[in-house]
Amino acid sequence: MSGWILSIVGMVLTMTLTEIMLPEGQTAKYIKGVVSLMVVYVVIAPVPALLQSKIDINSFFDFSSASYESDDAFIQLINEDKQSALGTELTEVFVASGLKSSSAIVLTDNEGAVFRVILTASLSETDQALRLTRDRLGIKEEQIVINELFT
Repeated sequence: MSGWILSIVGMVLTMTLTEIMLPEGQTAKYIKGVVSLMVVYVVIAPVPALLQSKIDINSFFDFSSASYESDDAFIQLINEDKQSALGTELTEVFVASGLKSSSAIVLTDNEGAVFRVILTASLSETDQALRLTRDRLGIKEEQIVINELFT
């Protein structure tokens, strides 16, 4: 590669010197034409060698699995934040609906999907809290565990 670049630089220098030393007239046009053809040859000379060689795309980019790794601690933190936010949102929905003693803990899987809700509510608020939880999160009733408060 460096030899090819040196050839191009050498041809440019040769062409410059040739133009400086050439006299005006018909001969100058022919000499410039020949030198221009030589420059074109030097520029495209390595193309056949490049076309015949096998180019491995992996030599340019490293696609091996060792080049990246997931940050499990960060993913866990994001899941915990999502669980906390969903639990807080449900509790706010309960308070807005007049359910003062109801609260929820939301559990998500590794993909962030809700798989279990632990619902704490008084006996009088259980049915409404269950309905609000199911409707708000779009989950099945089997995914909700109810802890009833006996007060």
